[in-house]
Amino acid sequence: MKHRIFLILIFSIGGFIQAQTLSQAKLLYTKGIYQKALPVFKRELKKKPNDASLNLWYGTCLLETGKLQASLPYLQIAAAEKLPEADKYLAEYYLKSNAPDTALIYINRYLDNPRITEGKKESGQLLKTSIEAFIDQSQRVEDVCFIDSIVVPKSKLYSTIKLSTEAGRLMPVNKAFPEIPVSAGGAYFPERNDRAFFASPIAGNHLDIVARHRILNDWGENEPLPETINTEADECNPYFLSDGITLYFASNRKGSMGGYDLYVTRLNSSKNTYLLPSQLDKPFNSSANDYFLIIDEFAKRGYLATDRNQPKDYVAIYTFIPSRIKNMLQGKSTKELEDFAQIRSIKATQKGKNLDSLLQNSQAPILTTIRENEPDIIFVINDTLQYSKESDFQSEEARKEYISYRSTYQKYAKSQIQLEEKRAQYLQASPEVQKQLSAEILQLESDILKVKKELPAMEKRVRNLEITKISK
Repeated sequence: MKHRIFLILIFSIGGFIQAQTLSQAKLLYTKGIYQKALPVFKRELKKKPNDASLNLWYGTCLLETGKLQASLPYLQIAAAEKLPEADKYLAEYYLKSNAPDTALIYINRYLDNPRITEGKKESGQLLKTSIEAFIDQSQRVEDVCFIDSIVVPKSKLYSTIKLSTEAGRLMPVNKAFPEIPVSAGGAYFPERNDRAFFASPIAGNHLDIVARHRILNDWGENEPLPETINTEADECNPYFLSDGITLYFASNRKGSMGGYDLYVTRLNSSKNTYLLPSQLDKPFNSSANDYFLIIDEFAKRGYLATDRNQPKDYVAIYTFIPSRIKNMLQGKSTKELEDFAQIRSIKATQKGKNLDSLLQNSQAPILTTIRENEPDIIFVINDTLQYSKESDFQSEEARKEYISYRSTYQKYAKSQIQLEEKRAQYLQASPEVQKQLSAEILQLESDILKVKKELPAMEKRVRNLEITKISK
């Protein structure tokens, strides 16, 4: 009977059943299952509002579940009662609040406390390294022109972006290879579809980026990328430029600014290895999780996925105009730099740039997915004017052209989704079904290419008609 009770308790914890007692909540807390522990700590804190440990546990649960501002008073009470762990979580709070100088004070106080164990010192030192990296890079903000953004559930992150055919494909890794866990992120397939790059769990319970080569209608074994890329931390979400040697990826390795950061490396062809990865500057990296950077050179658009400033389990995908030359922001105040780094205003990133010219040089429509329950799309008229619905247009002729453009764009987006689904089906299908799917895929690709060539001209025609009207 004792064994049975024990097993039921373990099953409840392992299965993430809501905690009922304080003991259960503390066990969930130690396992990092903060959401399930939080209600019990809240209930117990009402009975004992001055209990230092309860304030620490409740404040930490709030912090780790994204309730940043709500966590502060509880952590401060715990710190006032000299609980060492409170200093560590206050350091994390101030790092996430973009106050790294204050975060450094708290983490130093934590590391100097003789009561903490060596194991906890090691994790504290990792946090300090992240804070120092954040401070070091706080003045390094790249001048990037963002033109659009969309917020999606994290579960849809890797199925939202639709790339040019020449740029390859991106899909959830477990959709392409069902044996890989959902948490491994996205898989990238170059245009030739002869290789796949993705993250795979390995011994030690972390992710490494691997490659698989296509062998007839199947895929070969995992081939881990070199140790210059893969570390004891997690590496995931690989993406190659068209040159086949420039690799972008995400990692939560030591020295990250917080969570996952984005890195770039290049293949040294003569030695068949990769150069030491370089950490990208702000605004591509932040103290939040920055999941992927993709540059579609053929559409002349870039995509940044990050959960900064987003609710739990949601991610923002920002569209930007890539530049071959890295330009750092100059002559800005600390606040201006931080606002730019956090992408608090897309319009602010467009100041001083000829946005109309930049967009006309691009080969793809601004949005790359259909927004649920939203029939209209964002349409850029000029540097300062964007329309979000049909009624915004002053020119009747431009409005009619916009309706045609919107309809064509939505067909284009739906066709992209259908193509992605059929490609995924093809990977798992029998030879007979593959033959049928092959014809359908080729037809879809032909139709998409035709529409893709029409869209920029349609977009330009709508813009010119409206500008002519409002300029009178």
